[in-house]
Amino acid sequence: MRVNGYELVSEWKTSQCGWTAKAKKGGILYFLKQYQTPAAPLKNNTLDAKTFAHNQKLFDHFLETRKKVNTKIRSITGAGGNIVIPAEEFMLENHYVEAAEFVDGIVPEEELEGVLSSLSVDVKKLLMQTAAGALSSVHKLGIVHSDLKLKNVLLVRNAAGNYVAKLIDFDSSYPIDDKPDEIVGDINYYSPELGAYADIEDEEEQAEAGKKLTEKSDIFSLGLIFHFYLSGEMPGFADLPERLKKRLEKGKKIYSWIALNGGGRLVISPSIESPKYRSLIEDMLKLDPAERPTALDVLKRLKGEDPVIEEPWPEHGIVLDLTELRNAGIVGVKKVNEGGKKYELTSKDGSKRIADADDLGTSGYLKKSCGFCEPWEEHAIAFDRDRIKSRGFVGVSRKESAGIKGYTFYRADSSTAFFKPDMLKAMKYAVPTGEAASSGRTDRSTRTGVSEGSGASASTSKPTAASTGKPTASASSAGTAEPWPEHRIRFAMDVIRAKGFTGVKQAELGGVKGYELARSDGGKQFMRVEMMIVQKIAEKV
Repeated sequence: MRVNGYELVSEWKTSQCGWTAKAKKGGILYFLKQYQTPAAPLKNNTLDAKTFAHNQKLFDHFLETRKKVNTKIRSITGAGGNIVIPAEEFMLENHYVEAAEFVDGIVPEEELEGVLSSLSVDVKKLLMQTAAGALSSVHKLGIVHSDLKLKNVLLVRNAAGNYVAKLIDFDSSYPIDDKPDEIVGDINYYSPELGAYADIEDEEEQAEAGKKLTEKSDIFSLGLIFHFYLSGEMPGFADLPERLKKRLEKGKKIYSWIALNGGGRLVISPSIESPKYRSLIEDMLKLDPAERPTALDVLKRLKGEDPVIEEPWPEHGIVLDLTELRNAGIVGVKKVNEGGKKYELTSKDGSKRIADADDLGTSGYLKKSCGFCEPWEEHAIAFDRDRIKSRGFVGVSRKESAGIKGYTFYRADSSTAFFKPDMLKAMKYAVPTGEAASSGRTDRSTRTGVSEGSGASASTSKPTAASTGKPTASASSAGTAEPWPEHRIRFAMDVIRAKGFTGVKQAELGGVKGYELARSDGGKQFMRVEMMIVQKIAEKV
């Protein structure tokens, strides 16, 4: 069967818009989309003159909008690009049809979640950049997509085996200065202003609400998509009013726009650990459209380097307050030497400024250094302060957790680690004193160092090689080995060697899986995975 020069290679199938089919023309495979509504009214005397004129006006406006959008976007895109736009429009009887070049390698919707979960953050970053770049090009033309969702940002595996994102389905798109009377889309991805617009029945009130509908509505939808890319889920909710809490209790669904319009707030998934991505998505999901970045801003922030918070200059003797930095929108602190030892502060919008140590204190970005406490008397140990400082710690305080007495070590960037006394001795952060030194006694009820707040308790099992403070290496970990699979890290060998280590292998101490690092002088050091990451000896993957 042929329609308007296209040879159908599949049957027409029903879809959300009406019907779809595959067809060939000039040896190229196309995807045909035939719209069910609106349709041109038939001149068969079944409609009265007033209704016929009304339906004809609706269809003419629809046709004008579709052609205007397609013509504009076709001016910046072509076959094989990241924006998939119809190559041609035509009428089939009284129905409007669009023909777009068929996209090979599309990941099926039912496989999308599984594929996304298997991709690295670097691959997802490329997907986000592709989507933001495509949307920026559309917005430059004064076009609002208006129906961004996972299905309309296609995940495609190209011929080279790489994943890319392609923007499709401009059915609901419109010129920013010519909003349609009815805006449709996926309610899961509505922006707060689009949700409010859709809820209003009064025409005058709706017209006023429609003034808030801009391309920033697309940014909100894209923020939800990015959140799903990186976490596999939509944002959570907090501070919901009672009526929305009751709605949840009844098993009814709450959408992001409903939560925000109701006075609640969105919570970014803790699985999105990068400050860069967290702050970007937070900004994209702002309630006020004016506070959201443009698509071009999103692209620039994605392309920028991931900001890091470095430890302050050692001679300044200061400790950063991460909570206050985050509250102030600062995502990066970098040491610089510009007329003296100072700091480059990076805000989440990408802006930077230089500050000295006094400025940090005046701004409330510092914690008071706790210095070094005296050890618990019963532990009979003394701190090796020089060694502790050489590992980047600036202070130690006593801490009792779940009845276990230990020590919290502080870094200059305000991160902490909790150690029990035997771990301190194993890592040579402390040495026995007094009776403990002469008798060789150690407190075996507190054997292993754990991250602060982990809730781990002391072991009462029979002493083993690990429980005596001697790491037991994995049988398969001779030389430089692979990390424990469950840690999901990779070693930074350049940093490891720069710190004077010659090798690293899997090891266990007190039942805690970590790593034994070897020095050139034959010395060895056990380190937990959290410490490896803090010292930048390893990084998460």
